[in-house]
Amino acid sequence: MEIRHLKLIREVAETKSLTKAKDSLFLSQSALSHQLKEIENQLGTQLFHRVNKQLILTNAGKMVLESAERILEDLERTELSIKKYVSGSTGTLRLATQCYTCYHWLPSLMTDFKKEFPNVEIEIFHNNAADVEDQILDGNIDLAIIYDSSDRANISYHDLFRDEMYALVPLDHPWTKKPYVVAEDFEDQNVIIHSYPLESVTLFSQVLAPAGIKPKKIMQVQVTEAVLEMVRAGMGINVMAKWIIEPYLKDESLALVPVTKRGIHRTWQAITMEDEHSPQYLQNFVQHLRCNISGLCSVN
Repeated sequence: MEIRHLKLIREVAETKSLTKAKDSLFLSQSALSHQLKEIENQLGTQLFHRVNKQLILTNAGKMVLESAERILEDLERTELSIKKYVSGSTGTLRLATQCYTCYHWLPSLMTDFKKEFPNVEIEIFHNNAADVEDQILDGNIDLAIIYDSSDRANISYHDLFRDEMYALVPLDHPWTKKPYVVAEDFEDQNVIIHSYPLESVTLFSQVLAPAGIKPKKIMQVQVTEAVLEMVRAGMGINVMAKWIIEPYLKDESLALVPVTKRGIHRTWQAITMEDEHSPQYLQNFVQHLRCNISGLCSVN
């Protein structure tokens, strides 16, 4: 049986008439009569008794109606859910970011976003920076915030902002007397990084690797607060964006020093699957990112 057959059984059972059922099913009476015979021939039994010009369900008809109501209700519920999903009123947004230190902006962003889409849940995933674009293409996450992109097919790249990275050192560090540091200055330093591989670390990809410079020691520390304490204690230096470290500079025990005369910069992007039918909430989340992170507010 097909969906149209189930709808016919349900409507005829309710109206007890092909004449009345044709109005809601938008078919002629003869077409409905033909469909009913088709179903009964397929099942090998009558589904309706003809009693006083009314169609009354047989026991077999009642069995079919029970299944029809269950199946059609499930389909209607699914159709409604899909419409809500496409319109952006409900759903789940799976988010990942390439930078471990980027989550302090998330609470205020979620507050603004939830006012617009209260029924959209946000799930935060930890993903390796090297495979975040693959995760988008595989459908494991919906949106990622990155600063290293490879212009992959079937991915949409949305520019967010550009930042500059500085060397973070104790206030009494010799570098604070320099206008900027260069690659060779890192040769005798312990450098603290947030994550491997080194190819994904901006300091290494833009400054140290091109100059063939290796620091004295490399230490991986993923927690920003721990990095700050290690820098304060003189255990190493770290290179990070000014906007990330600014909230921690109030005690004046740390200082920022430019890296190279031209500085080192990153261009941040939000990436999503290239899909013209993506839900509205996904499109709006990108605008909320621009508003909350870069100050470029254009959310409709």
